Amino acid sequence: MNYCQCERPRAGRNPDFCGYCLIRHNPRIISTDRHMTEFLTELAKQPGPTAPAIRHAQKRERSGRTEFGLSYIGRDNDLEALEEAGDGIAYAYLSWLNDRRAGTDDIDPNLLDAAHHFAQAHAALERRRR
Repeated sequence: MNYCQCERPRAGRNPDFCGYCLIRHNPRIISTDRHMTEFLTELAKQPGPTAPAIRHAQKRERSGRTEFGLSYIGRDNDLEALEEAGDGIAYAYLSWLNDRRAGTDDIDPNLLDAAHHFAQAHAALERRRR
């Protein structure tokens, strides 16, 4: 079967078909609860991910489906994630500055742990982009 090959497809009146070319979307690439569960099930097999983090990611992705639609197709999602990883490190740093303002000079080990994991995510995404 031929599926939509548009660089940046959009949903049409029928969400199964591209609003530009009117050809069916490949159902394997559409964000659905089933696909997200498939991905998160594999993630949960890795050491470290916690159930609250997985639920948070699932909630965020689901809430963005309506607003962002198919914009993930044709977007450099790895680059977007790299930006988020860098932001995570920066937010940890800024939290430490807030702690300093409150009178605590020591860096909270939890902030360093979070920044470390953001840095690891950044490195993994950079490897993927090579």
